[in-house]
Amino acid sequence: MSTADREAILFNQQAILAEFGELALRSDDLDEILCEACRLVAQALQADMAKVMELQADRITLLVRAGVGWPPGVVGRATARAERGSSEGYALQTGKPAISPDIANEKRFRYAQFIVDAGVKALINVVILGGKERPAYGVLQVDSRTPRDFNDLDTEFLRSYANLLAAAVERLRIAAETRKHAVSLRESEERYRLLATQIPQLVFTCLITGERTWGSPQWIEYSGISEQDSLGFGWLDAVHPGDREATIAAWSTCGVKGEYAVEHRIRRASDCTYRWFQTRAKPLRAEGGIAAWLGTSTDIEDQVRAREALERGSEELERSVSERTAELQRAVDTLHRESRERSRAEERLRHSEKLKAIGQLTGGIAHDFNNMLQAIMSCLSLIRVRMQQGRPTDVVTLVERAEKGASRAATLTHRLLAFGRQQTLEPRLVSLDAIAHDMEDMIRRVVGSGINLELKLGDGTWLVLCDPNQMESALVNLCVNARDAMPDGGWLTISTSEVILTDAEVTGFDDAQPGRYCCIAVSDTGTGMSPKIMEHAFEPFFTTKPSGQGVGLGLSQIYGFVRQSGGIVQMETALGKGTTVRLCLPASVQKEDMQDESKDPAKTIVLVEDEEIVREVTAEQLREQGYRVLEADSGAAALRLLHAGARFDLLISDVALPGTINGRQVAEAVRQRYPSMPVILVTGYAPGDALSDMEVIRKPFAPEVLADRVRAKLEQLRTDAD
Repeated sequence: MSTADREAILFNQQAILAEFGELALRSDDLDEILCEACRLVAQALQADMAKVMELQADRITLLVRAGVGWPPGVVGRATARAERGSSEGYALQTGKPAISPDIANEKRFRYAQFIVDAGVKALINVVILGGKERPAYGVLQVDSRTPRDFNDLDTEFLRSYANLLAAAVERLRIAAETRKHAVSLRESEERYRLLATQIPQLVFTCLITGERTWGSPQWIEYSGISEQDSLGFGWLDAVHPGDREATIAAWSTCGVKGEYAVEHRIRRASDCTYRWFQTRAKPLRAEGGIAAWLGTSTDIEDQVRAREALERGSEELERSVSERTAELQRAVDTLHRESRERSRAEERLRHSEKLKAIGQLTGGIAHDFNNMLQAIMSCLSLIRVRMQQGRPTDVVTLVERAEKGASRAATLTHRLLAFGRQQTLEPRLVSLDAIAHDMEDMIRRVVGSGINLELKLGDGTWLVLCDPNQMESALVNLCVNARDAMPDGGWLTISTSEVILTDAEVTGFDDAQPGRYCCIAVSDTGTGMSPKIMEHAFEPFFTTKPSGQGVGLGLSQIYGFVRQSGGIVQMETALGKGTTVRLCLPASVQKEDMQDESKDPAKTIVLVEDEEIVREVTAEQLREQGYRVLEADSGAAALRLLHAGARFDLLISDVALPGTINGRQVAEAVRQRYPSMPVILVTGYAPGDALSDMEVIRKPFAPEVLADRVRAKLEQLRTDAD
């Protein structure tokens, strides 16, 4: 393009801009401005068509508000979507012109159907901006029925043209809002005045100083002060002299509070009496600040009289309350006295029950021990006789019988210790699923062919800390009891599961903590138990079996073993519907964390944290660092790991733990056994210097902080070892 041609185009475009600018300033008709804008822009770019597309309230629909060169039915009706993939959406989202020299070869954009139907081959569009902090008004688009290139001159002209158009649109919007506001304001004043003549309150307008500019007819009629005389501070003549100072003083603070409020007495002109009113005022705001204050005075004479009556009756009320309180206190004292008497009666009953239980226990022990002692003494007596008779060969049989009696006595002692949770246990980390699976053949032989045995094992991921021999014995005893409850045959089911026990479920079991438990249950379809029998099921020497078929120590021994191992026993039974006994032991560690250390040389960390999510996430972070992690959800669980001989290189423990053992006590117990064991305590709050001698990380902490501390501790351990 020659310089002369370029100058001619620029001259023509400048002339069109000037012509449109004059129209934009002169006309107050938006449609006229938009239509003329389309005509002039098409003329300036020598295009076939042009249109202004107005963005609707949903901020995505564009309506063809004005245009030239378009077939009927487009202007005022056709729409496009300003979405990703459209030229209009591109312009609105980026603020840059969207140019398509040949839409047949265009790969970037898709086009509204009405544009394609009109034969458009090329187009360019620019954004029509909105006002300050306002969204865009829409898009100015120039269309051609033949492919063409839009050059830099075209683009710059369209930008300038769109800015001029945006200014015209904003000017008309502001003018319309100004006219509308002037009409919102006149109507509002009329409504205020109309409302003031209809409501029972006395209505007024005033300045922030309290000088009145208008009073409603009700105010004039009530006070007897003319409208003219009540303006300024003349209205104060109707206010009781004793209330005028407080009334004026309230105005000095209303600007800060944003509200005027005062109670005062106002004279009624009809009988010259004063009545109490509550006067309130709120600011009427307009552009630039507060235009005036609108207030009302409401008659509250009845409320004030009622309030005074309440105040006069307050002494009587307080006296009545005092008397009633004294009566209630006497009643409470009586209840306390009766409660203490009831407590003493309950204590005597419990003592009686204890004596009864001790008597039953003593009787059972005496009965069984006397039988065993009788057998031993008889054998010893016969041994003496046989030796005197010169029959030593018969002594061996008698010794064997005496030994059998002594063995039965030892077994009885062992069971009594188990019931009292005093037996010596050899706990190890075991899987309840594995124990049940390994004992299947033995249990089938014990219960016999008349009983159908079914195993429902959960194959859980957690191990428990208990004496495996005692657990096997308990399982066999439960299966024998189930067999005896099904003399005509039935189903015996052994199942395992992992559960989360709540506070309510462990209530009544001393030292048992809520949390994760591994359970093994024995269920039968036998005769079941009545509620009365179930109450005594775990008592020693209590049995429902015929004489000679049981001493009543089986369930009591199981109960003692489970409780000594930190677990609980649950029983469900009903007459004719069978019995389920469930043994629940605290879950200690996961199987994956108990791999053979010879195959896994990684350092092992014991992590003690009762908050499950925190524990799981922290353990995962440590495992990602290459450490083996043994998890414990309480101080008791951590000590069970310690006593089981678990080998580890570092202890990390929260300070606040459930139960009677906190994190510091766990650390001290570990260091008693392993003095050089590194310890890191974690706490969200620790008062004073309670942890001043310990390595402490405060919650919340970043993962890298814990990783650095752990690395430093283990490195120090290695250095000390070297």
